[in-house]
Amino acid sequence: MYDIRYAKKEDLPLIIEFLDTHWKKNHSLVVSKKLMDFQHLNPITGGYNFIIAQNKQTGKIDALKGFIPIYQYDKKLYQQENDTWAAIWKVRKDIRNDEINNLAVYLWEMYFNLPNSRSFASIGLSNDAIKVHKATKNLVDIVKQYYILNNSVENFKIAKASHNEKLNKKDNASIEKLTIKDNFDIEPLTEESIQAGEYRPKKSIEYLKNRYLYHPFYRYNFWGVFVEDKLKAIWVIRIVKVETAKALRIVDMYGTGAEALPCLYNQIQKLLSKYEAEYIDCLNYGFAEEVFETMGFSKLDSSTNEVIIPDYFEPFEQQNISLYFTYKLKDKNDRYVIFKGDADQDRPNIIQ
Repeated sequence: MYDIRYAKKEDLPLIIEFLDTHWKKNHSLVVSKKLMDFQHLNPITGGYNFIIAQNKQTGKIDALKGFIPIYQYDKKLYQQENDTWAAIWKVRKDIRNDEINNLAVYLWEMYFNLPNSRSFASIGLSNDAIKVHKATKNLVDIVKQYYILNNSVENFKIAKASHNEKLNKKDNASIEKLTIKDNFDIEPLTEESIQAGEYRPKKSIEYLKNRYLYHPFYRYNFWGVFVEDKLKAIWVIRIVKVETAKALRIVDMYGTGAEALPCLYNQIQKLLSKYEAEYIDCLNYGFAEEVFETMGFSKLDSSTNEVIIPDYFEPFEQQNISLYFTYKLKDKNDRYVIFKGDADQDRPNIIQ
């Protein structure tokens, strides 16, 4: 009854119809082919990064599973170090037949058999997905969130904070020549300029350029963190605005030195003042909490509202969010790391 396969380029109208009708009306992937192609048009196969179940009787799609391979933004990673993120997953609930209940299993089986992938992850799990993964004894956890408030801000509009932690921070970076270069130009960099961290997903300089520098809608800034004039880490920053208020979001960190940086608190305070931002934050799983504590960050307690550092901006919601995830590694000796820019977590929800 179903033709279950990887989507071809000519399947796009069916995918758009399915998403618009059964996922979300006027979803950003529906209204913008530019965004759809950026995120899902496979650079190697020429098809779209969806596994679809097409009803042989109606010709319509009754279920689909989206995915984003790391090589979407660097084709060389296909043969070398490919990792894959899951994206939209939906089975129609208004259909009744003998096979519909098994479609989710078939889609996930094909997803986990994608060629050359060393890891699979889903970030931003729905309540239904959390139940499924827990029932199958997969790891389910919450991404941690870290932040530094701008000491010069008294009345927060984006964040909710009634205290300031500057007295708890000590800047020990004076023992080293440490510089954060904002508006750092990554265009001239090569793979030899700075090495990727020893964890999955395995990214590259080319990945950073294609994923962030050439994004069709968002503008990302790059901060180079230098110690003794040597580039130790690249931070990918996106500025978010709510009316006249601004915040800085670290959506990715790159480089073997990213987990071994000294206290950056004073330098970050200067940059927060320069950008007139309320705070800087970073969503992360995989780095030790001490890594962020050493740099001067505080860990957000999302179970309370004493401090609120929002994650939803399109539309804006002033609340803490628990971002659930799961992942599988083909090599259990590998380590997995998550940032906000991974999968489809940092994409436009509202196309201007």
